[in-house]
This record gives sequence, C-alpha cells and structure tokens, in this order.
Amino acid sequence: MISYIDEFFRDPKGMLIFFLLAFPGRIMVLSLHEFAHAWMANRCGDPTAKLMGRLTVNPAKHLDPLGTVLMLVVGFGWAKPVPVNPRNFRNYRWDDLKVSLAGVTMNLIMFALSLVVMTAAVTVALSRVPAGNLTTTGVQVFRMNYLGTDALIFPADNTYVPLKTLLSNLPYYPGEALIKPVFGSLAGNLYQMVGYFCMTNLVLCLFNLLPIPPLDGYHVLNDLLLRRKQLFANPQTARIASTVLFVLVITGVVGRGIGWLDTKILAGAGNIAAAVLRAFGLI
Repeated sequence: MISYIDEFFRDPKGMLIFFLLAFPGRIMVLSLHEFAHAWMANRCGDPTAKLMGRLTVNPAKHLDPLGTVLMLVVGFGWAKPVPVNPRNFRNYRWDDLKVSLAGVTMNLIMFALSLVVMTAAVTVALSRVPAGNLTTTGVQVFRMNYLGTDALIFPADNTYVPLKTLLSNLPYYPGEALIKPVFGSLAGNLYQMVGYFCMTNLVLCLFNLLPIPPLDGYHVLNDLLLRRKQLFANPQTARIASTVLFVLVITGVVGRGIGWLDTKILAGAGNIAAAVLRAFGLI
C-alpha cells in the first residue's frame, strides 16, 4: 500500500496537485456506488436507505470519517455501507443480487463514460497535432513515424511517446503528453481529473467483486452458487473475512491482482480508441 504521507514529504507540490485532481473524483465514485445500492434497494421494495437520506449522490451522506481520512493518508478508504433490509424485498434472493450488483454496475457505467470522454478529447487533440520531422521547431509537440512507430515527439526535451502507448494508458499519459501541449494546462488538468475518476471507478468495481464478506462479490457468490439462506455472513465469519481482506490489501496482494486486470482492461480500451481514431483517419 502506498503511503501518501511519504510521497508528500518527497514532493509536496506534486502531491498537492494530485489531491486536488484525484480526491474530488474519488469521493464522487464512492457516493455514486452507494447511491446505486440505495436506488436499487428502493426499486426492489426496501425504502430503508431512502428513509435514512441515503438515496442521494451527496457525498456528505455517504462518506465514512475514518475511511475518508485513510483515503487521504494511505490511498485506500471506504464509504458507509447503505443499510438494507432484505425482508422488504419482493424476491428475497434475486433482489439481493440486483442490489449487490447495482454499485459495481454504476462504476462500470462511469468507467465507460469516462473512456468515451477521454477518447473524444484525444481524437480532437490529435487532429490538431502537426506532422513533422526531427528538424521541426517552434511547436511543443508534433507527430511522425519514429523507430517504426507512430509517435508524438517533444522537441523541447528530445523525448517521444509511441501513440500505441498513449492509447493503452488513456487515463494517465494523454493529459500531460497531449492535452496540455495542445489545449493548455487547464484542459490538461481537467483531463487528468477525468482519468483519476475513470480509474477509481474501475478499481472500486474490481475490488467489490472479490467474493469476500462484506464485499458485493460475496453476495453475488452466495446468491448464484452457495445459495445460503442467510444473505449476510454471520458476525464471526465477517470479522475473520474482513481481517483477511485487510491483510491482503496492506500486503499488496489485492493491488497487484487488480493492477494486472487494470492493464488488460486498459489495453482493450486502447484498442477500441485506436479503432475510433482509424475511423476518423487520424492513424
């Protein structure tokens, strides 16, 4: 687990910018996730969350104080789980499955919409990048075939980024490497905010699908395969599972697994973005 405190002392300005760009999106991601649970529970006949004021995207209604502090300090946090009373469901097990999947579905939708926004921004930006050669001067960035690959070249420091690398890392590279040189710092920072929002949605979705209590993935496993009468794990099992989950998180096991999936998913998204750019004749 990365300690943001250590990073802050090494690069206080960089970490301050990171917080300003990433933290608002992370708060909104958690709020949207919990709102989706509350919305689906209400649709399934359980108004508990609605009556407690949780049927909203207002972060103040969802954030957990400790989870928020830990998000700032170590980069990992959580929101208050939405209260659910399954006795109010019209279809006990099927409705529990729908409520459990509502949060990750919301995250997937937000992830996909973010990719659409970023792909559109990259498409417009690339259309404004001039073609050039190694003697080109007077521009911040230009495009050329370099070492057998379509690449962005930065004359100021003689560096380059292959377009394939750029597209395979849509939430990360284009903000600094493409959007800022073409549209300016404000646009680049806004792009990066969308990028952090995008990746937080993906990470939260994958994390919550782990089949460990109290995560949504456990409910999915139980509803589809285990089919135990009790929808929630008993307190002792929940405590043990939560401890195991915490250990897996702090030792980096969960992070490495999710990171591997992130890479594969972003590579697939990059292929889709490349198809869009080909359709517009930009590659």
